[in-house]
Amino acid sequence: MVKTGMEIAEIIEFLKTDTLSATFTSEGLKFLSLKTGRGTLQINLLRANNQGEDPLGKLLLEETMNLFETGKHDLPLDLTDFTPFQQRVFEAVSRIERGRIITYKGIAEILGKPGGAQAVGSAIARNPVSYFLPTHRVLPQRGIGICRSGAGHLRERLLVLEGHDLAQLMGNYICTRKDCHRE
Repeated sequence: MVKTGMEIAEIIEFLKTDTLSATFTSEGLKFLSLKTGRGTLQINLLRANNQGEDPLGKLLLEETMNLFETGKHDLPLDLTDFTPFQQRVFEAVSRIERGRIITYKGIAEILGKPGGAQAVGSAIARNPVSYFLPTHRVLPQRGIGICRSGAGHLRERLLVLEGHDLAQLMGNYICTRKDCHRE
């Protein structure tokens, strides 16, 4: 049985889903989605404590709880499908401590690529493992903006969980994308 300080019902509420889709390789977690049917393994969080649960599903749930409680995880990630530059971006992102924020420009400078903020942003946008790679801690210089498309809701919840005030992180622009779901 999975036991930690955060209950499964809280994880479901936080993620706004009761199913995780994941793909594992011998190297580690290769893909994670909060949408049903996208990975090779479907994890029903409502039945997460059943005795016959898949060991990879159990591991994923335990590491999710660990990450939400501590800001860290021990789950190996398989990022081998990405270019060396993208892998370097992901490595730099993985070293950002809980509660800290850096800009795309800051990551580019760490990598010795001043002027490479857009390339960093493109790499981050391809994050295949959702919250296990803390890309929510990397923001544009203008702030997180006022947008409700894609993973924006999860990013905001993760930032709040880590102690940030969203009002201070909001930029002064409003998204004009057709798929934006502004409140």
